[in-house]
Amino acid sequence: MASDSTGSEPAAAARSHAPRPLVGLDLLRFGAACLVMLYHLACTAWMVPSSEAAALVGSPIPFPTLLPVSEQGWVGVQMFFVISGYVIAYSASQASASRFLTGRILRLMPGIWFCATVSFGLALLFFPETVWVLFERYVRTLILFPVPRWIDGVYWTLGIEIVFYGLVYVLLCLNRFERLEPVVLAVGVISALAWLLATAPVWPDLDRIISTRIAKLLLLTHGCHFALGVLLWSAVRRGLTGYRVAGLAVCLTGAFLQIRYDAGFVGASLGLDRSPEMPWFLYAVFMLLFCLSIRVNTALTDAFPGLGRRIRDLGLATYPLYLLHTFVGALTMRFLAAYGLPPAEALTGGILVAVAASLLVSRRIEPLLRAGLGWSIGAAGARLRSRSLMPGALTR
Repeated sequence: MASDSTGSEPAAAARSHAPRPLVGLDLLRFGAACLVMLYHLACTAWMVPSSEAAALVGSPIPFPTLLPVSEQGWVGVQMFFVISGYVIAYSASQASASRFLTGRILRLMPGIWFCATVSFGLALLFFPETVWVLFERYVRTLILFPVPRWIDGVYWTLGIEIVFYGLVYVLLCLNRFERLEPVVLAVGVISALAWLLATAPVWPDLDRIISTRIAKLLLLTHGCHFALGVLLWSAVRRGLTGYRVAGLAVCLTGAFLQIRYDAGFVGASLGLDRSPEMPWFLYAVFMLLFCLSIRVNTALTDAFPGLGRRIRDLGLATYPLYLLHTFVGALTMRFLAAYGLPPAEALTGGILVAVAASLLVSRRIEPLLRAGLGWSIGAAGARLRSRSLMPGALTR
């Protein structure tokens, strides 16, 4: 990872002008989604009665032996943010502002519209709230309203992702994409310094303040995770300099402190262990695998030409899996338990059905919706250009 000759993804893509599949990152993304799914289906579904998963499962199905891992599955979200930093920097480096914006809309919105609609329909059948309350949450989800509540709590991360996308988009519009690394590093350092300050006794409530929704939308809470991804992308592209090592060290420190706060908050909420050791371990293993996957990506895709496409299917399924797993997985568990299956088999069935549903959505449904939305965006752009309302520079 020290130079462009490491055989890593962006370097090879720059030489061949044909991007390779990011095999390792697709696997890590899928693994992070599975961690979050395990957290909801094997932990909150029976330990948090107010959660969506608990309402969908009905009678609690306990999994005490899985708690050492399942109660820490929330750390998959922080892993997503690191991957987003890397992948968005990589994709934006090859796109204009308009192409980047269109790509993000086509990637996000079809999945949201379909998965939120499925969740809304199921919520009408299984949630105790009134139709109007559920419809309000559904609409808030469709328009990506930045504050809760949504039809499913998992949508809380999308607003944070969109703020990061917006930062990248602004730099592209200003033709200052080369400033992405210092800008995101500044965000990451501010985030890390805030978490470092929160450990000091001078401001006891600072950790709570920098974990509020507005702090999350300002990237103050999770900016250190996004910055790690961008810095790793820059290191692969331009070399691992002392400046980047220092930035990685600061942001990694902030990331571990942020995870420590979440571990304490979740542990207190569940009445379980508040130690950050297990989520720290999972995050550290993830970071090591992340760096390794980048380094060996070219060798993997050269040695196994068909591997990338198959694993890419899992990577693409991660998004609908994240959005659907609570409803699809928990309801599957409910029905399997009602038919007398033991807890382990009910959980296995819930996970498998959720994965199968996400593959169906990513392979069959999202492409159709994306094609229709892409045609609509293209037609709208053509009409605006014909009326001279869109500057030509924005359509290149």
